[in-house]
Amino acid sequence: MTAGNPSISPAGRLRQVELRRYWRQLNAESRWGVVILALILVLSVSVPLLSPNDPYGFVDQPLQPPSAAFLFGTDHLGRDLLVRVFAAARLDIALAILGVSVPIVIGTFIGTLAGTTRNRIAETVWDGLVNALTAFPEIILVLGIVAMVGADIRGLLIAIWISRWAQYARIARAKSLALRDAEFVQAAQVLGYSQLRILIRHIMPNVFSEALAYALSDFIFIIVIIGGLSFLGLGVTPPTPEWGAMLAEGRLYLRTEPWLILFPGFFLSLTAIGVALLARGLERISKGEDE
Repeated sequence: MTAGNPSISPAGRLRQVELRRYWRQLNAESRWGVVILALILVLSVSVPLLSPNDPYGFVDQPLQPPSAAFLFGTDHLGRDLLVRVFAAARLDIALAILGVSVPIVIGTFIGTLAGTTRNRIAETVWDGLVNALTAFPEIILVLGIVAMVGADIRGLLIAIWISRWAQYARIARAKSLALRDAEFVQAAQVLGYSQLRILIRHIMPNVFSEALAYALSDFIFIIVIIGGLSFLGLGVTPPTPEWGAMLAEGRLYLRTEPWLILFPGFFLSLTAIGVALLARGLERISKGEDE
C-alpha cells in the first residue's frame, strides 16, 4: 500500500476526495460546461500575464492576419488580438459575475421578506412594484437607465442591477410562500426563535439554492447584454478590451479582415455555451433525470 504524497496535508487530501466525489456526481453536460469554463478562465488569466504584449500596446502593422507571431492577428491599430481577446474574457466574466451577484443577494432577501410577511399592505405594494418593473421590456429598461446614469461600466452595472433584482425577488417570494408554513418553520417558532432568525437561518438558505439555479441561466443573459450594449457604445468603450466593443470595431472590416470579429465572437459564444451546458446539466441532475 502506498503512503500517498506526504506533502499533501490531511485537509488537502479530504478536499481532493470531495472534489472527485462532486465530479462523479456531474453528468456529461455539466462536465463539458465545467471544462469549457475552466479553459476560458485559465486562458483569460494566463494569456495576458504570460504574453510579452500589452492589450493596449501597438506591436506590429495594423490588420495583420493570424500567423505564428500573432496567433489571432492584429487589429486595426496594430494591437495583438490574442491578448485583447483574453483580456476581454477576464473583464466580461468579471462584469457578468458582478451583474449576477448583486441582484441575487438583494432580490432574494427582498423576495423572502415579502413571502414571509402576512401584511396585506406590504403585499399590495410588493405586487405593484415588481409588476411595474417586469412589465417593461428589459432591454428598453436597461437602455433607459444607462441613458440616465451614463454610458460606462458603472452605468452598465447599475442598469443590470436595477433591471434584474425583481426576477430573483419573484423566485424567492414564490419559494418562501411555500416554506413559511413548513413544519421546520413551525418548529422554530415553537422554540421561540425570532422571525429574523427564522428568515435568515431556516428559510433563506432554501430560497437561495433556488435562486442560484436561475443565476446560471441569468449569467448568459447578462454577458450577452454587456456585449450588446458595448457593441452599441453604451457599455465598455474602447480602448478597453471587451468582446462587444471589439465586435463593433471589427464589423467595419468584416469583408476583408474577418478574424477581427471571428475570435471575440467565438469566445463570447463559447462562454455562453459553457454556462448553458452547466446550467442544463445541473437542472437535469436536480430533477433526477441523470444519475
